[in-house]
Amino acid sequence: MLQLTSFAGEIPKLTPRLLPDGYARMAKNCKLVNGAIAPFRLPKTYRETASTTKTFYKRGSVWFEWAALVDVVAAPIADNRLYVTGDGAPKMIVDSSTVYPLAVPTPASALTATVTGTPDSDTQESYLYTYTYVTLYDEESEPAPASSEVLRSPGMDVSITGFIAPPTGRAINRYRLYRSQTSATGATEFYFIDEQLLPVPSTYVDTVEGNPIQEIVPSLSYNPPPDTLQGIIALPNGIMAAFDGKKVYFSEPYIPHAWPEKYVLTTNYNIVALGVFGQSIAVLTEGNPYVITGTTPDAMIMERLEVNYPCVAKRSVVDLGYSVAYASTDGLVVISGQGAQLVSRKLINRDDWVKMAPASFICSQYDGRYMVNYDYVDHDGNEQKGLLSLDLSGEQPFISRLDLFSDFMFFEIGAGLLYLKSGQTVTIFDAPLQPFMQMTWRSKTFAHTGGINYGAILVDAEDISDVAQTGLPELSIAAGTLVNATFPTSDSGLAGDLAPPTGLTINVYSDGIKTTSLTTVNSVQRLTSGFLARFWEIEFVGTLQINAALLAGAPHELAIGLHGAQQ
Repeated sequence: MLQLTSFAGEIPKLTPRLLPDGYARMAKNCKLVNGAIAPFRLPKTYRETASTTKTFYKRGSVWFEWAALVDVVAAPIADNRLYVTGDGAPKMIVDSSTVYPLAVPTPASALTATVTGTPDSDTQESYLYTYTYVTLYDEESEPAPASSEVLRSPGMDVSITGFIAPPTGRAINRYRLYRSQTSATGATEFYFIDEQLLPVPSTYVDTVEGNPIQEIVPSLSYNPPPDTLQGIIALPNGIMAAFDGKKVYFSEPYIPHAWPEKYVLTTNYNIVALGVFGQSIAVLTEGNPYVITGTTPDAMIMERLEVNYPCVAKRSVVDLGYSVAYASTDGLVVISGQGAQLVSRKLINRDDWVKMAPASFICSQYDGRYMVNYDYVDHDGNEQKGLLSLDLSGEQPFISRLDLFSDFMFFEIGAGLLYLKSGQTVTIFDAPLQPFMQMTWRSKTFAHTGGINYGAILVDAEDISDVAQTGLPELSIAAGTLVNATFPTSDSGLAGDLAPPTGLTINVYSDGIKTTSLTTVNSVQRLTSGFLARFWEIEFVGTLQINAALLAGAPHELAIGLHGAQQ
């Protein structure tokens, strides 16, 4: 007897005869999440994009589109801001449409400080001045170069000139003025003395005694991000990271416009993409991958992983929460707290992986699965394209194929929705209440040492398209045939016999030839007899959920198998 009571997807690396029980030689449009086989639902049309759109992003009800492949992260505090790289210089988007450069301009030249009169050499002190620009959003620039030294005695005013009006286009609305103070140990720092709304003055008079020093200038190392910064990601503790060439940059915590050069870490290879898992960053390069760990940007530690797994496609990189997955030359790699693992080693051989052109992969996630759009031309000149769903959660990963393809995908974490873009049309993947896709699931090849004949089959299936049932009908034996028993629909009574669900074709293959095709489920059905075969396969085509399948030599044997499967 053959019993299939738990189902999984394909393992292309293995021949159909060597697959574990319950795995498939073909799993198309199959949603394999709970041991049963269920069909995915058809995508639902959501909206149309502009003809030039390559990337989109959804924040609540607000929709954003770009004509370039960009990276987008939300602000760590402000709910109305996004940060974008890949569309020219890094940018900040406020609300739905106000776009600014991420960099806050630094005052270009030093101030000039003078006093009237001659300081008393016995009481004179030395002062330096600088100033910063501040935006409407409380972002403060790096300070201007320090002024030349000015000497003054108590009671003397200092006249400060040389202020430069800030450039437009960055919502700068005020400036802050700082004066130096030297401590008893000889350390000189700049301290805040005043803040004024724009416009900048032609001359500012510092009475010194009337402007007591306050906090130290906080933005001394607030270097603006490079114009070529890309691959921005958000880390815990309000930190952002991005890269430029071989350099990894970090922002100040909760200050996304400040990217101090002192925090930069450098790899040996050009960086392709970054990913986040836990408190760590996966740095994916054209050579070895790296892992950076730390909770503050000044304490980041970078380790090169001693594996030759270069990243071949930026758009293959997916944050799975517990790990980061990406396409390499050898297969699919997952980086986690356990290091880098070639998880496709048990799934697909290297030659078949290379044939799929992993450099062209477009990937995302859905329900914890790694989703891969592929598009390549095989050795016969035929275009092969589609969508793969890779389950990496168990000891043995597996694949389910889908009759879908998209040129961009976006996973909305808060809603758990995956959006697919094909051309200008955006759809929601596996959308609730949509009709089911037609699935095909074909079992492994069950091989026997000699020829046998299976004479009966029972498939436990149900229709999950309508209102969910409170329980499944129990199956029982009567006169050698399995039938549906009545079951309670409420505490007050019993329903009549449940009509058998429709929407499934069951095909049985013997030595590679289809010998039986049936459409009846939840009752014993006889198979074609009068022959012996060594190799047997079962195939399901349709829209019903399959919970179990039993194949036996005779109907009465199914009673024994059924009761064993239910225990």
